[in-house]
Amino acid sequence: MSDSIFNYKASNRIDKKLIKSLQFASSEKGVEHAYWDAISATFKVTQPSDSQRTDGFIELQFSEREIFLLMEFKYQAQLNKRANALRVLIQSLFYIRNLRENTAKIPNMVLIGDQEYAFVISSKPLLKYLDNSDIDWSVSPSEAPRKYASTLLVDLENDGDIRYYLHKISEKFTFNDLIHDIQNLSSDNGTKIKITESNISIAFGRFICDIIVNPSAYSAEELVSLFLTIAIDRESVFISSTGNKLNINGKEILINKANYLSFISHFDQNYKPSEKRKFTGISDRLIFDLERRSNGEFYTPSSFVEFSQKRLEKYIGKNWRNEFVVWDPAWGTGNLTRDYKFEKLYASTLNKSDLDQGQQYNAGSEKFVFNFLEDDFNFEDDSLFIHETEKLPSSLVNILINHPTTNFLFYLNPPYATAGNSNSSSSRIKSGISKSKIQDEMREKKLKVQEQLYAQFLYRIIKLKQKLNLTNVYIGIFSPSLFLTGSKFDKFRKLLLSEFKFLEGNIFQASNFADVKSNWAIDFSIWKGIESSSSKPQYEFIHNVLSVDEIGYVQIIDTKNLWNTDDPELISLQDFLIQHTEKPVTATKNVIQFKSRYKSENIELNIPQNAIGYVINDTNNIEASNKGVYLMSSPIKRHIKTAMITENTFDYQMIVFASRKVVKPTWRNQKDEFLAPDINNPKFQELKVKSVIYSIFSPNNNIISYRKGYLNFNCDNLNPWFFMYPEEIRELADEYNNDQIFDDAISHSSIPYVTRFLEENKNYLDDKDNELLDLAKQIIKDSFKFRNIVNDDEPELSVNTWDASWNQITSISKKFYLGNLEKFNILFKNYCNDIEQLVYKNNILRG
Repeated sequence: MSDSIFNYKASNRIDKKLIKSLQFASSEKGVEHAYWDAISATFKVTQPSDSQRTDGFIELQFSEREIFLLMEFKYQAQLNKRANALRVLIQSLFYIRNLRENTAKIPNMVLIGDQEYAFVISSKPLLKYLDNSDIDWSVSPSEAPRKYASTLLVDLENDGDIRYYLHKISEKFTFNDLIHDIQNLSSDNGTKIKITESNISIAFGRFICDIIVNPSAYSAEELVSLFLTIAIDRESVFISSTGNKLNINGKEILINKANYLSFISHFDQNYKPSEKRKFTGISDRLIFDLERRSNGEFYTPSSFVEFSQKRLEKYIGKNWRNEFVVWDPAWGTGNLTRDYKFEKLYASTLNKSDLDQGQQYNAGSEKFVFNFLEDDFNFEDDSLFIHETEKLPSSLVNILINHPTTNFLFYLNPPYATAGNSNSSSSRIKSGISKSKIQDEMREKKLKVQEQLYAQFLYRIIKLKQKLNLTNVYIGIFSPSLFLTGSKFDKFRKLLLSEFKFLEGNIFQASNFADVKSNWAIDFSIWKGIESSSSKPQYEFIHNVLSVDEIGYVQIIDTKNLWNTDDPELISLQDFLIQHTEKPVTATKNVIQFKSRYKSENIELNIPQNAIGYVINDTNNIEASNKGVYLMSSPIKRHIKTAMITENTFDYQMIVFASRKVVKPTWRNQKDEFLAPDINNPKFQELKVKSVIYSIFSPNNNIISYRKGYLNFNCDNLNPWFFMYPEEIRELADEYNNDQIFDDAISHSSIPYVTRFLEENKNYLDDKDNELLDLAKQIIKDSFKFRNIVNDDEPELSVNTWDASWNQITSISKKFYLGNLEKFNILFKNYCNDIEQLVYKNNILRG
């Protein structure tokens, strides 16, 4: 291999495989092999050598120089903490020493990583330690970090040459970030990343979040000034002797030392006068954006603006900014448009202060204060000849009324929050916008989603298109993707699709918008107006999946199918549960009404005799599964979808419960809708058995066993989820002299439903099922001796019933630190992963 190292680049496939492998890694070996595979695939070599008891090294010859890369990988090492990273460096240092002694070669760089972070560092700053006579080099590398925690680790911490750029393994990460570092080290020229218009927002965000200890102590102007000084004028920046303070123009600023050193080693500081002048102009934008974020408003990053405009070119031509009339009805300070010239741009916003702040942007455009959801409300509903308006510019009115065939684009990033939900962490609600006339009209039409602000914006655009007969109209909108998938949006979706055709969607992690949580997706979608007569229903929407690399470039890394359950051929999992829920019988029994597992509502309820519990099953998507799906022994007071569990429908209902609970939510899948399982699937029986077993041990099974007198109520509740026979428990009670449980297992000796189910399906139990059940039985036996003690100390746990629930049992084990419980929890976690795979194999979710 003698060509240039700069010819090598990791493919999207390598990126996806690495990230997925790291997500599912359950040990250090799993992490190691994930990185090994990426290295091997990128450089087209066999697996790295792991001789000399290292985690691997490779030797490669390039035109620039030979690469001798040592690798050290960890499982959940928290490398973002400097001390942890240095501990791994100490171990690597010992490996370097061993390699020198045994092979007469020294690695010239080291790759260190775990599931969450990774970095590449030159070995040069480590070499001076190799002949330190105070170090006992006979110590094993794995023991060295512990032995030298108070000496060598401190030396490395104070060594100004120990610098590296820490990469976070997130959706923004690509393996090329690490390859880029290797390439730079190989060329030995220390190439650094230049700050540009495209990546300055990302760099500034990192500066605020990672370097400044208390950013709220400074104004937006101060933070931007500090950032630009560090970026382009480091000679006027002085660092304190301790390294945790900067002195800039006489002002002391508390910093994170390690992150600061990482920052200045990664970003270039040499810029031409013209580039510096451009930064000065951009500084106003950074200040405005930061002030808006502090007020709870989120802006569109310039990298996504650029991407969205390029995607629009695909459908309306490269010259669309000159050929289309563009209206941004949620302009703010113009993040979507301010860096581009438009032949005809209308920019409206709710607050005049926005126009004042953004007055220098989009010169020549028509900017005006206008509440898109409230103002000139009857404009589009007026008669053919009279369209009264108080706030719309006359030129815009002329286009809409007299020239309906004009090329017209609504281009917007509207508020996302639910109207009236001022507590939402992602709220972009402005005063006066949450309640509107548009909202009232949507409510009258029973569209059900009038509380969603972005839906209100779309609804008015639909009205304008309908009423004014706009024949060549397009929409380019940033919004959540829920309006494409959510069952509550069915009527709204039907209305939208009757007037517009979906052209393209692009989802990306919401955290790309500063200060927004990372666990959901934002969608940039493009729509074309159509004749209502040509509209067709649509149940699937193929989307590009986007990521941002280290220098701020937005790239397509994958595709994803978004779907809804509008298709009459499909059955949602919610409807599947309804179909498999029995009607209540007339006879009743009494139970305690609970608000949580051990807290009652102080009410004794009558429930149908055939009810053995209740499954709460809220909104039919993955996001709602976390808090909206659980089991209770009685109906709850909250108005939420609930199904009565009975023996005849138990197994199918537990499929619903388990399927909802085992799927891990991510920003990509959060809005995915659950579908009914394929009962003819060869894996259906396996899913059914494992779902029932899962329901026994689920932390969201809140059903407990209790008897008369519990919490001063006069009723019993047997536990249908118990999985042992009463005679087995009687033997334990006899062995440990527990009269109360012994008597209870006689007086309430009916065999629980799950015990009967497991007996009837024993031929379908596999090794993992039996291993889990056997270990659980052992935990019951191990903890039995403590039942009387816990019952005396904490009677509210009601542990002295023979069929005590798994939660009641584990409450004993946790108190007495029984080791088998830790082993069980590991098994159960892996068991959940197996069920998650079955959910996809049974078509309950689509891949």
